[in-house]
Amino acid sequence: RSQPSLISETMADMSPALMWQCVRNGNCFLVKRNGVQLTSEPGNLANKNSFKYSGLANEKAIDISIDDSSEEPKLAMGLKAPKRKNQPKQNVRVTPLKKDFRRVAHAISSQTSGQWYRADLTDMALARWTALHRLAMVKKGLKKKSKAKTGRRKFAE
Repeated sequence: RSQPSLISETMADMSPALMWQCVRNGNCFLVKRNGVQLTSEPGNLANKNSFKYSGLANEKAIDISIDDSSEEPKLAMGLKAPKRKNQPKQNVRVTPLKKDFRRVAHAISSQTSGQWYRADLTDMALARWTALHRLAMVKKGLKKKSKAKTGRRKFAE
């Protein structure tokens, strides 16, 4: 008779705060530059290494991402499912974002704040969607790349 695996049981019972304490200083997504800790983990909209934005430690996380592997960039929204936290492959429900800008923005806000799923991240998800939608339009050749603002503008008096 085989004994159940202790690793899967402890991971399922681990609180998000304890999980954050385990991964906050050492994970493969962590980038430390100039005294600032950033992260590139999926589900982290702000790319900041903090518990609030962590896609690894939180039971509920939102991910707006772009797939550049094909000719035409594809955008998708991923929502982490708390019930499947010990099934990593099925943990994230991915929804393709194919409609026009307004419909997708409405879908993002209704999926986040409309269903009480991390309403605090709605504005960040919409900002990420706006930036990635603009990038997709530039890659398709439908829009021009926006100019970056450089320094202060000096006003001639």
